[in-house]
Amino acid sequence: MVKLKIEALKLNVVTDHGQFETFTAFSDGLNIVRAKNSTGKSSYVNSILYALGVEELLGGTNGKTMKPVLREELTYQGNICKVLESNVELQISNMHKKRITIRRWITSTSRDERLVEVEFGPFLTEIKKFEKQDFYVHLPGSAQNDAGFHSFLADFVGWELPLVPSFEGKERLLYIQTLFPLFFIEQIKGWSSFYAQPTTNYGIRELSIRAIEFILGLDVLNNSKQKEELRIERALISQEWINLVNTIRDKAYTIGATVEGLSEKPELLSNFEIFVYDDTQKLVRLTESISEKIYELNEKSTLVRSIKDVEKEHEARINNTEDRVLAFQNEANSVRQDINSDVITRKTLEENLTQLQQDLKSNQDAKRLLDLGSNKDLYVAQGICPTCNQKIHETLLPQDIEFQPMTLDENIKYIKDQLATLKFALNQSDNFVNDKNKRLKAITEALEEERRRLRSLKLELREDPRMLSNLDIEETLNLKWKIKELQEADSSFEKYELLLNSLKKQWEEYLKKVKKIPEEFFSKLDKKKLESFEKKFRQYLDQFGYSSTPLNEISISLDKYTPMVRGFDIKFDSSASDFIRLRWAFTLALNYVSNHHGGNHPYIIIMDEPGQQQMNINSTGKLFNSLSELSTQSIIASSLTLAEINSITQEMKVNIVDLGDEYIIKPQSI
Repeated sequence: MVKLKIEALKLNVVTDHGQFETFTAFSDGLNIVRAKNSTGKSSYVNSILYALGVEELLGGTNGKTMKPVLREELTYQGNICKVLESNVELQISNMHKKRITIRRWITSTSRDERLVEVEFGPFLTEIKKFEKQDFYVHLPGSAQNDAGFHSFLADFVGWELPLVPSFEGKERLLYIQTLFPLFFIEQIKGWSSFYAQPTTNYGIRELSIRAIEFILGLDVLNNSKQKEELRIERALISQEWINLVNTIRDKAYTIGATVEGLSEKPELLSNFEIFVYDDTQKLVRLTESISEKIYELNEKSTLVRSIKDVEKEHEARINNTEDRVLAFQNEANSVRQDINSDVITRKTLEENLTQLQQDLKSNQDAKRLLDLGSNKDLYVAQGICPTCNQKIHETLLPQDIEFQPMTLDENIKYIKDQLATLKFALNQSDNFVNDKNKRLKAITEALEEERRRLRSLKLELREDPRMLSNLDIEETLNLKWKIKELQEADSSFEKYELLLNSLKKQWEEYLKKVKKIPEEFFSKLDKKKLESFEKKFRQYLDQFGYSSTPLNEISISLDKYTPMVRGFDIKFDSSASDFIRLRWAFTLALNYVSNHHGGNHPYIIIMDEPGQQQMNINSTGKLFNSLSELSTQSIIASSLTLAEINSITQEMKVNIVDLGDEYIIKPQSI
């Protein structure tokens, strides 16, 4: 459970006229801090933000966000007092009732503004000595490192901050500062929108949406994160897969082999086989080719014969080899012609593709202009086809054709279908050309081998018949080398297959994870929370007297989680005072849903001057009453008179802190 309770707050200011201070203890439930306007009330409440290191809500960071009275000089009873040193002390507790006191300096000659001192105990309400530890804030690592204050604070409050998508395509932490606008409404910007964004968005995409999803504890936040993680996992597996596929194909190319059954994308049923060309240029499996060559090697004679002994055999082999050379030459020429024909066909397909793409663009532009009701001196406005410049009458074909012509929409769809067909044909053409190039390479290599053998046979027959024949030895050595080459390649393919199987398992696990993510964007619990949010929001509006728009026309947007009227921003349909009521209702409804259906709201609401826009005091009373009924601590800074506050809180359990009508920071002795 998440919880942040403010127990006590104290400002300390040392001046050249002595020490000044202000102290307040807060209770559970509704707390109303009352003071006259321009007496330092807002500075006092905003010091809570400063102590927690989330002063970005005030428009900046560090001490400059605090009023000059806390940094430069203050006036008391006509005397100007120069500020020498100042700090804020804040005592808070969490769901485990652990209590700490936070101390942060606003101005000091020895303490940096980014230093935060934490005392592990209720120092402001129990004057004892407690263990202390220093942290830093507004420095790299503040939200994640052990010495970072926001890392410590998030853990203390009970927040497990998620990683969310950033503009850079990476993930960033949903920083603490992004959450406070949803339950701390400061006076300057807080009442101007439903989410008064801090001075920076921290590089987070759709910052307000992510913050609201986290406070409500929507599953969609986790689902979005899982989808992003799975998107990255898919990309990594796919990249590893294609890299491995390319490696397998490169290895196959080195031995003149063809790979079949290898998918370009991850596929669980993908099983590849390696085929090589045999002596007759027929494709056989690699393992079969190795077996055949081993058998051929075993059949070869190990005896070294003289040229005279092999003369007739060589003459017969010369005739056979010449026939094979001629056959390979004819086959190579035939394949080359096929490749040239395919290249010409591909070029035609590319030209058709380019023309169709231009036709599609022209027709889409024509459709767009016609839809807009164009009456300018344009071809399309004159009823002229944007592609062929012929006269048209809301169709693309001549009007004397008897059958029903196609409309622009139908023509656009037809062109898109044609484009898809052409792209498929181009892809198939590339595959055919690649396969034929591989075959041509194998035929060419076989042709060169036969020519080399033919030269060797003829050359040996010219030698002295008494000399030993080296051709058998040479062919035996070549056969052994080829067997070794194929066996090494086969061993590599076996390793690649193991890697491919490993990627298949990863892909299978990825697909299982995808199946576990709900198909619908919102889970059942998300829908329940959002329905409750909308219902409670309307109820609060009714209680507060909202009247600008019928309540039944108000809904909560399912993409931004903010109120709408008939699909439009509700702000444009609301009066100034009613928009303040909207802000009240939005803040309280967020708290209600999180607390009743599970979420990450810290059970605290802080509002500075909720009576904006000359708000009716009765409406303010209804706000106070609604806050008092919540199982949540609320701190309200108000400039109403004490009598007015008492009159509207008679039936409520409330802690009223009256800071008087003079400046709230007073000498220590008073």
